[in-house]
Formats: sequence, C-alpha cells, structure tokens
Amino acid sequence: MSQEQRYQQAMNRGHTAAWDQEWDRAASFYSQALQESPKDPKALSNLALAFLNLQEFEKALQHYLLAAEVAPKDPLPLEKAATLYKQMGRAKEASKLSDRAAQFYLSEKNPDKAIENWSRAIASDFENLQAHTRLALVYERMGRKPQAVREYLHMASLLQHAGQQEKAFESIDRALGVDPDNEKAQQAQAMLRSGKLLPKPSRPGGQTGPLGGIELPKQPQLSVPEQPEQSQLDPIEEAQQEALASLARLFFEQSDEDDAQTSSPGDQPVVDGDAPIFAKKADRAKIMHHLGLVVELQTQGDKEQAAEELKGAVHAGLNMPAAYFSLGFIQAQTDRQESAVRNLQRSLPHADFALGSRLLLGDIWYQRSKYTEAAERYLEALRSADAQVVSPQHADELRELYEPLIDALSREKDQERQKQLCENVAELLVRPNWRTHIKDARRQLGDQDNGSSPTPLAEVLIEASSSGVVVAMGTVRSLARAGHQGAALEEILFALQRAPMYLPLHIILGDLLVSKDRLAEASEKFRVIARSYSSRGESRRAIDMLRRVVDMVPMDLASRQQLIDYMVSFGEIDEAIEEYLKLAEVHYSMAEMEKVRDVYAQALGLAPQSTNPTKEQVRVLHHIADIETQSLNWRKASELYKQICELRPDDGVAYRNAVTLLFNLGKPEQALKSMDQFITHMLEKGENDAVIQFLEQLASDQPEQAMIHYRLARLYERTGNITGAVKSYDIAGELLLEAGDKSAGAEMIQRIIQMNPPGVEKYKALLEAL
Repeated sequence: MSQEQRYQQAMNRGHTAAWDQEWDRAASFYSQALQESPKDPKALSNLALAFLNLQEFEKALQHYLLAAEVAPKDPLPLEKAATLYKQMGRAKEASKLSDRAAQFYLSEKNPDKAIENWSRAIASDFENLQAHTRLALVYERMGRKPQAVREYLHMASLLQHAGQQEKAFESIDRALGVDPDNEKAQQAQAMLRSGKLLPKPSRPGGQTGPLGGIELPKQPQLSVPEQPEQSQLDPIEEAQQEALASLARLFFEQSDEDDAQTSSPGDQPVVDGDAPIFAKKADRAKIMHHLGLVVELQTQGDKEQAAEELKGAVHAGLNMPAAYFSLGFIQAQTDRQESAVRNLQRSLPHADFALGSRLLLGDIWYQRSKYTEAAERYLEALRSADAQVVSPQHADELRELYEPLIDALSREKDQERQKQLCENVAELLVRPNWRTHIKDARRQLGDQDNGSSPTPLAEVLIEASSSGVVVAMGTVRSLARAGHQGAALEEILFALQRAPMYLPLHIILGDLLVSKDRLAEASEKFRVIARSYSSRGESRRAIDMLRRVVDMVPMDLASRQQLIDYMVSFGEIDEAIEEYLKLAEVHYSMAEMEKVRDVYAQALGLAPQSTNPTKEQVRVLHHIADIETQSLNWRKASELYKQICELRPDDGVAYRNAVTLLFNLGKPEQALKSMDQFITHMLEKGENDAVIQFLEQLASDQPEQAMIHYRLARLYERTGNITGAVKSYDIAGELLLEAGDKSAGAEMIQRIIQMNPPGVEKYKALLEAL
C-alpha cells in the first residue's frame, strides 16, 4: 500500500469514527494520517476537531494553529482558533486571528463572512481600532449606511480617548459623508467640538451611550456544533414553535424599550443578517398591540383569530419571517391555502423556517393533486433535512447532488411515481424524532465507510417503490461484515429486483466482488456505474467510482484517463493534475519515456487553470526537468530549472540542480551567476540558514568548485561561525593553489589570518612561503 493510500485509509477511518461520535478513535486515525502526510491541513483540522470534542482544548488550539500555518490562505482554521482563544479568555489573540480570517474572506470576495469575523474581533477586543476601520469601509462599500456610520462613530470615540483628536474629527466627517442627516453623527460632532468625551463602544447586551452599542452575531460555543436533541415535534411543529418564540421575544423586548417609537431606522432590530423587521412607515404601536393578542390567543388555542391578529401586524408593517411562517401555518390548517402559499413562500429564505415551509407547501400541493409541484417541494425539504444530519464537510456536496434529481423530477411524467415520492418523504420526515430516523437511514446507506461522496436519501425514495431498500442495504452490509458473503449476495440480488436502477445497490454488489478478490469484475461494475452517473450529469460521483477503479487496478490506463477527463469537465483541475502525475508514474514504471513526457506536457497545460497556477507549474516542471536529467538531456533540463527559478525565486532545489547542471555543461560563469541570484534573493529576505544549507549541499555535490567553498566561508564568517569559515576558506585556498592561482589562494589564507583563529601561525607561515 502506497503512502497516499495509507493516508487516505486513515482519513476515511477517522471520518467514520467521527460520524459515530467515537472521538478517541477518530483522533487516533487522524494522527495516523498525519504520520503519512505531516503537513496536511485537512488532517490537522480534523484532529483538532477530535481534540475539541474530547475537551482537550490546548491540543485542539495547537492543531488549528498548525493547520493555519500550512494553509495560510484558509480562513477556517483561524476562525476555529480564534473561538478557542476567546473561550480561554485570551481576548487579544482571539481578536487578532478573527481580524486575519476576515481579511482572507474579503480577498475571496466573501464580505458576509468577513463582516462576521471582524464583528468577532470587536467582540473579543472592543478597542480593536483596525477591525472597526475595516468593518466601516466594507459596510460603506456595500451601501449599508447605518452600519458604516455606527463603525465610524466607534472609531471616533476610540481615537478621541487615545488623544488623536484630529483623526476623531476625520472619522466623524466620514460618517457624515455616508449619511449627512444622521442625528447621531451630528450629535457626536457637536460633542467633539465642545470638548466632551464620546462614549466608548459597549458590549452587546450592555448599557449603551448616546451612540448606541455594537450589534454582534452570537459567538459560537466551544464545543462542535451538534444536531438538535431528540424532539417529540415534527419539523413543521418545530418551525411553528420557533416562530411563536421569536414573535413573543420581539413583543416583550420592544415593550421594554422607551424609545420604540422614536428610534431612527438605523437602530431598529434586525433578523436574517441586516434586514429590518419593521417597514419604513411601520406603526410599531399597532404591531405590538396585534402581537400581544397573538401571544394571548395562541395560548388559548384560538388559531383563526390569532391568524387575523398576525395578519394585522403584517399589514401594520411587521416584516419578519417568523410572522409569515406562523401565519402560513395557521392558514394551511384552516383551509385558506392560497393565502398560506403566499406567506410560506415569504418565509422560505430564512433557515429556521425553510424546512417547515417546504413541507407545508408540499402538503398543500399534494392535497390539490398537483403532484409535480408537491414532489419538488418535498424533495427540496428532504435535501434540507438530509444536509442537516451529515458532517459539515459533506453538507454542501450533498446539496449539490440533489440538483440533478430535482431537475429530473420536474420533467417526470409519471404522476403516480411523483405521488409515491411525496408519501415516502412525508413518512420519513413528518414525524417525531425525525433527525434520528434520517440518521438511521443514512447509516443503512453506509456511503461514508469508504470516504466517497454522500448518497442522497432521495435516490432511495425515487428509485425504490418503498423505503424498504434502505433496510435491505443495511442487511447486506451486516451480512458482509459477519463474513456471510453468499447470503449478502442473495439479499442484494433480491433488492435489485425491486430497484434495478438504484445505483447504490450496484455499488454494494461491487464491494462484495472486491471482498471476494474478483477485482476484474468489480472494476468493470464500477466503470459501468461511473458511466451511469456521468449520463445523469453527476460527474462528482462518476469520479468517485473511477477513483475506486484506479485504486484497485493502477495499471488501468483507460480508466485513469477517463477519470482525468471527468475531473477536468467538472472543474477539479488540481485533482486532474495529480492524476496526470500518477499516470506518468505508471508509464515511467514501464520505461515509456515519450509517453511520460506527453503526460507531463498535458499536466503542464492544465496548470494555469488550477487554484494555484504557479505552484502547479513549478511542480510539473520539476518532474519534467528530472526526467530530462535522467535522460542526460542536461541542456534541456537546465533550461527547465531556469524557468522554475524565474517562477519561484526561493526554490532552492531548482537553483541547486540548475547550478549543478551548468557546471556539468562546462559553464562555470553561468553556474556562479545563478547561484549568486539565489543567495542575494534569500539574504534580502533574511533567510541566512536557507542559504547556508543551499551552499553546504552544493559544496557536497561539487567539492572541486573553489568558489562555492569561498561563498560558504563568507557566509559562515558573516554569521559568526568562525570554525566553519576557516575550514571552507582552507578548502577554497587549497583548490585555488592546486589550480595554479596563487594570488587567489593567498587571499583565502589572508582572510583566515584576519579572523585570528587558533593555529593562525601555520597560516601565517604558509602565506609567507607563498
């Protein structure tokens, strides 16, 4: 088993253990993966996650910081580390890392995540002027004037307290430039002019001064986010409970505010980001009156009148997803379906109500025998529920896998099939403890055992006549694990009679063939499955199947080429380049050097499309140059290494090989020039140790080159290593004297004498003799 295969196996086992919440085992497997690939950011982050769940917070922090170090442009480890620092009471470090994460998110054109992290930076360190500044600029560019003004006012306060009066005035001017009529900015300007101190930014939930407090998102808890506990409510009832709780909170919070009627639009409460919950001309007193009646009527069980009061609140200017969902929920129960559909559509975008809204909409369309619309809503609901119970790293991928299924369903002509799907999804989801049932169904699928892409539960419900196929799959896997291969094969063939087009069943059949060492048949089965997935537009899953083929049969060149083609078409350029390099290794093992060159050329052609073009170009060029060196095409290899050095001036390996080849080609002047380019570049960066190591390796490779020893001696002397300098000057001088260059040899001896090392008398005598 190769190093990469050992790494992947350990990662897959770690994922399985994490899925089962066996964090000790997960940590052990992820540690094994790190032994195979010590600087792999995924393994580091997953191990940190395991330590987090084991309550070993220092170790978790250590590994998140290592992940951030090896993947310096990935903001996620920085976020995680910042959260840990915050929980440990190390606010300054937390604020610093949140600030860095925000900058990376902004460079990725993800301003929402940048704002979230700068808000966390401020939550950790309320006087972080840099975070306030960047947050203000982002808000201003996004046209979010109230938030931009707020941050500029906070900056003015911090600057004034720091004694920077002129800069404080500049911040006030920026605020007024964003919103000239903003009363708070005008008030702050008047306070500054009169010499009064502006109030500092306050903590969320604390008392605020005249300029208001900072609105921050809720800080994540230290433990890893978990699925909600088992509930006796179904998803629709859960959403209604959350909606009523949100409405009640709004009623009681607003009732306690003295300035509810007079606050400016920039101060009003927000939900779902920064969307105001009150319309511009809302009658808040009337809204609060209606909400009070809603709360009272709901407790009395008078749903119809509660709906009327809630509708009155909406008409008075309440713009809140919780209100729309609750209104739609009541209207759906009281046969006012047209109104229910309108309100449920408005609650769909909010995460808390998306699942419940889709299930209600599906039920409404089902009752009206509009099975196409009903099936689409039910399938969207299943996508949302399914993604909630898989691990976070698989959730986005799983949602994507639902897209072709929903698209195909919209073109389905068989009404009975659509009707059956609606009933299957409703049976699975609209029940108490629904998360547990979905997890059980996913466990039966078992698609996380091999680390492949997750299988949408929808595939079972679409392809099979009932959810019994899931049970059959679980039975097959149990029999296979117990060693009853014959019984497992019989069970799966029986299941295929009920769902012959259900590809996960064929995958299990392929797994059984592998367990019986029938690799040729298994690889052919996986190739057929890959073609089926490809024809359905599911390229990612076709890729998973072909990966299994080439792992089993590395010499299957056709499958590997097909895998590369799928990867390129799906946009997985980095992975395609990796497969090209493996394909080149196969050709190299068969001494097919021209084919090796052709494959490397194709990989090089893809490099500009990769996520890191320079890195991939350099990597492929190293392989090509190595092949040319082995083939004794030194001139070609030298040109390739020169190209690498231009792309990456700090690539010591490329410079070392380039210098060696130039000496071999009888071009010492060019060799020394190339060597000096690297030395100058690295010394300017302060990388003395890297230059010393580079010269030591070259001196070992080219022991007869006096000028290499001379440069090494100069650097030893510069860094205070007198012993090393004397030794290298001595070697350089001896080589120069042997070459007949007495003047240069004498210069080496003079340099040794100037350092006055122990035994200097023998060098003085030698110089006198010369």
